[in-house]
Amino acid sequence: MAKQKELTAKQKEHNAAVKTFKASGDVENFYRYIADNNLRSEAFDLMKVVLEKIAPTKRRAKRTLQ
Repeated sequence: MAKQKELTAKQKEHNAAVKTFKASGDVENFYRYIADNNLRSEAFDLMKVVLEKIAPTKRRAKRTLQ
């Protein structure tokens, strides 16, 4: 039970950190720069590459029937 409380506390802390990051002035300025310069497709492509590097897709091993 204590571990579950600790886990939820860590999750709340993580969620607060993410919200704070998203609301930071630098991120808002970055979003504004992308919108002002019509760079949505380029930004989307960059984010795809970053997300692939951070969390690579899991590939299932092929199973053979015997």
